[in-house]
Amino acid sequence: MIRTILHQLWNQRRQNGWIFLELLVVSFFLWTVIDPIYVLTANRAIDRGYNPEGLYVVNIGMYDVTNGNFNPDMASDSMNLVAYHRIARIVREQPEVECWSISANQSFPNSNSWSGTQVFADTASLHKKEGYVHAQWYNFITLDGSNLLRTYGMKDVRTGDDIRLPEQTQGKVFISELLALRLFGTADAVGKKVYEDDEPSEVAGVFRDFKHRDYEQPYPLIVRMYDDMQGSPYMAWMYPFVIRLKPGVDESAFIQRFQQEVGPQLSIGNFYFDSLKKFSDMSEAYAMASGVTNKLRLQYALTGFALLCIFLGMVGTFWIRSNARREEIGVMRSIGASQRCIVRQFLIEAWLLLTTAFVLVIPFLLYHAYISGMYAVEMRSYFVPNPEYWQNRFGFHFSIVLIISYLILLIIALIGTYIPVVRAARTLPADALRNE
Repeated sequence: MIRTILHQLWNQRRQNGWIFLELLVVSFFLWTVIDPIYVLTANRAIDRGYNPEGLYVVNIGMYDVTNGNFNPDMASDSMNLVAYHRIARIVREQPEVECWSISANQSFPNSNSWSGTQVFADTASLHKKEGYVHAQWYNFITLDGSNLLRTYGMKDVRTGDDIRLPEQTQGKVFISELLALRLFGTADAVGKKVYEDDEPSEVAGVFRDFKHRDYEQPYPLIVRMYDDMQGSPYMAWMYPFVIRLKPGVDESAFIQRFQQEVGPQLSIGNFYFDSLKKFSDMSEAYAMASGVTNKLRLQYALTGFALLCIFLGMVGTFWIRSNARREEIGVMRSIGASQRCIVRQFLIEAWLLLTTAFVLVIPFLLYHAYISGMYAVEMRSYFVPNPEYWQNRFGFHFSIVLIISYLILLIIALIGTYIPVVRAARTLPADALRNE
């Protein structure tokens, strides 16, 4: 049968030429639009390193001096600090709150801020300003049970359990597994020293890799702890509260109660309640603001357009071909060929056309990937891709997108071929040969 099909394709090469050219173009185009979808989806699938369920951010605002609500009698550092501590106590004492953290405004996932630092493993590299690892940093205040690691649900890399804060937090930090591996070559880094300046910090624990953005990859992270607010209490609005609700809490009822009852209580001194935001909502908002959502929508639209073109092209081509080959179909039916056999022959023809076109376009795709590079989410200039993730390996990345593109094209092409061919195959032999 294969020899007959190849002979048939060669004899009808002119009729097949335009659909063959379309398959070449669409094969190249489809790979380029599926590549970003694969990367963004693969990044999204990476473990966040924290549990976002039941997490909320309570943002506190501060009246401006030019605003009529600003109270100059409560403008001193001590008065503002007292007011801020009262607000913190109200937030943490809510019956629905299981744990909480006073975190800097860049120290929670999908926030609008991002801060980095240089981390050294020893004083020699520190003084030479070389051999450092660029890392993101989180800060939180260990006040009245505030615990960023427990609130976020960050886990110890060795045991998988919750991380416990040391009794003495000054001069100690927590680091991510990725940062530990880049600094020391091992995740067993508890008790080792790290340097951001001349003062060393002791590693109190190593947590699983942590994602700041859902569609990005984990970045080396260092978590610092402070006994009280850094800088002037006027900057207290830069330290929102992150709270985790107890299991089983009705979140809709909590949000309504918090905004109606608790929010007004947080307007103390020159501070006021600004907003209550859910972690998942912030993730969606950031994806929209950063263009990731629109990027995915565009790629899906382009993919759909390409597949529609292939579908219509295959339907049109094989509709015409099946009608033009009614005599051949009639003869095949008259000598005992079944409908299934006829349909299978046409499907194999479609498969050969598609596969030949796809194989011919692979060298051009390789050249494109080598020269232009494959899609990668824009991160910091210091970002070093982790080769453990498949999307960071050139060969695997290229191959998986190639396979996905081929399978999608194959399914659409076979469906587009099957519809007109099965109709033609149902024609009775006498009807097919009547006008011949």
